[in-house]
Formats: sequence, structure tokens, C-alpha cells
Amino acid sequence: MRAETVKALAALLLVALAACSSDRVETYSRSPSFRARTLAVASVLGAKGKSGEIARVLSSRLEGAGMRCVDLESSDSVLAGSALSLEAAANPRLLAEVRRATEAEGLVFLSLESSWRSVEVVVLDLRTGEAVLKAEGRPRGESFATAEEAAAVAAEILGGLSQERRKAARAADSADEIPVP
Repeated sequence: MRAETVKALAALLLVALAACSSDRVETYSRSPSFRARTLAVASVLGAKGKSGEIARVLSSRLEGAGMRCVDLESSDSVLAGSALSLEAAANPRLLAEVRRATEAEGLVFLSLESSWRSVEVVVLDLRTGEAVLKAEGRPRGESFATAEEAAAVAAEILGGLSQERRKAARAADSADEIPVP
């Protein structure tokens, strides 16, 4: 009887851990060395008029990860009010202007699927123009109910690029080391 109780508790624990894991984010490619303090959001495609709200919520969530997020459409530059595409971002002069105007290290492109069943995140390194992150996030339910929910998943994806998070992880690792006398 006791062995059955232990097995039942173990099964319950596995179910709880599976529910907590973030299986709703799928990373297609990522540059492990890229870290950023500031990201510029270039455009939010498929947001149905909610792009400003998504950028605002994304910005506040990333601040919690030690990052600054700038909405390019509302920045003080010649690019203000314009939505950039990934194809246009291949221009080195455009990347230099974004870097100058925002002081960002990365340029973020968000794309919501038409029925809001997923959000695709692509980040370009503003120095090289290379894609440093490509990932997709899905809602807990069938589709994102609000702009906040979509922004939360995007922030979860982008949070791994934070320099502050990397410093904290390094500090925790070094605290585990035993100094040699």
C-alpha cells in the first residue's frame, strides 16, 4: 500500500512539473553569445491595431529582466511612425540609423498569426545584421485572448537575451565554487 502511494505521488509530481514547463515556446535558432541591454521593436505584424499596446506591455515586462525596450514607431528618429520589414532591415545604413536613434543592440520583429494562435519573434543584431534569435510562442489556450498575453510570451522568449540575467547566472555559478586556499 505504501509503494502505491509513493508511485501516485511521483506521478502527480511529474504532471505538475510538466504543467509548469514552458512547452509553448519553440526556439528555431539562437546565437548563444548575443546579449543585449536594449532592444528596439521594429514592427508587430498581425496585431489588428494592438501593436502599440503589445510594444508597451513587452517593454514593461522586459524591464523586469533588466532590459530596455524601445518602440521604433514612437522613437525620436527619421524612422518614427514607420513599420520596418525584415527585408528592409538588410540595409546596413538602416541598421546604423536604428542603432543611433535607439542605442539598441538588437532589432525585434514580432508577427502574430492571423487568428492569434502563435507569435513569431525574430531578432537581428544591429551591428552585423545577422539573425540572432528565431522563435515561436503559443498561448496556453487555443489563441491569445489579449495583447498582454501575446506580449508576455514574446517577453518570455526575449528575456533570455538579457545581459543582466547572464550576469546573475554567472554570479550564482561562481558562488557554488569552493575557493582553493
